[in-house]
Amino acid sequence: MKIVVVSDNHGDTYYMEELLSIHSEDTDAWFHCGDSELPEDHPLFQNYQTVEGNMDFANKLKLSRLEEIQGELFLIAHGHKHKVKQSYDRLKEEAKKAGCRFVFYGHTHVAKVAEEEGIYFVNPGSLTQPRDRHKGTYLVLTIDEDKTTATFDFYDKDHNSIPEISQSIHLN
Repeated sequence: MKIVVVSDNHGDTYYMEELLSIHSEDTDAWFHCGDSELPEDHPLFQNYQTVEGNMDFANKLKLSRLEEIQGELFLIAHGHKHKVKQSYDRLKEEAKKAGCRFVFYGHTHVAKVAEEEGIYFVNPGSLTQPRDRHKGTYLVLTIDEDKTTATFDFYDKDHNSIPEISQSIHLN
């Protein structure tokens, strides 16, 4: 299973469109973690499953959403209402209730993977306004067929791998 995850493009659609053209043939799902600043009927949202961010004023999007891909549940949120800058506690509670082990969020503009109590909190960073590096970032999550390994591959907006934050984990 392959999932492309983006966040915080703040009105810039170029990289979202480019990712669709590069990864369209082998990607099972497209997630957007909010702050697109695009209208909810934008054509890109025919592919990207998105949520409301703190800069998505004109949208009537959900603050969080569950997506099931090949039997695996994923929680997507922007995180501003979940207070992700303080802790993962609110997202963790929501993920536990839903039975998710993967949570994708945005808001901080910092690409990272963190684990708490068997739940993986993953931020793809910002496509256009990163706070932790010079170039925007996105994530490609690959889960092997038997669901024993998840690989979090981070890329900059020019599609160069970022090995220092990419990682593979063994799933129980």
